[in-house]
Amino acid sequence: MLIEIWERLRGFDKWIETEAKIESSKVEAEAIKNSHGAVRDYVYSSGDTLTWTDAAGEKHSAGFKVPDDSPLYQLVGGETVTIRYDPARPDRYYFRELLRTQVHTAVKATAGTLIALTVAVIAGYFYLRTDSK
Repeated sequence: MLIEIWERLRGFDKWIETEAKIESSKVEAEAIKNSHGAVRDYVYSSGDTLTWTDAAGEKHSAGFKVPDDSPLYQLVGGETVTIRYDPARPDRYYFRELLRTQVHTAVKATAGTLIALTVAVIAGYFYLRTDSK
């Protein structure tokens, strides 16, 4: 429901719907280091290349990156997905599932930040409360 409203507000509903192909997909690992500089874990993502053909028969491509908790991470190349492209600028595209992944990632990061800030405020409150006695 909300996504359809977003699409109408942005005008994506007027863009041309077409099938696009995942041409390539490359798994990337980013090292997460501890305070001493030692690698403690890795965060994985997938860098994908998407191709589509516009109404004039011209081929377009674009890259995107998704984290490993996205359903799009499972795409390995050769699969087709539905996108919309701007008829005035066919190199611009909108991919609903990519937007969902980006929103999910942003919400998760925001929630993590809010939790950390809440813990810090509560810890500070109790520290000041016990320190003043």
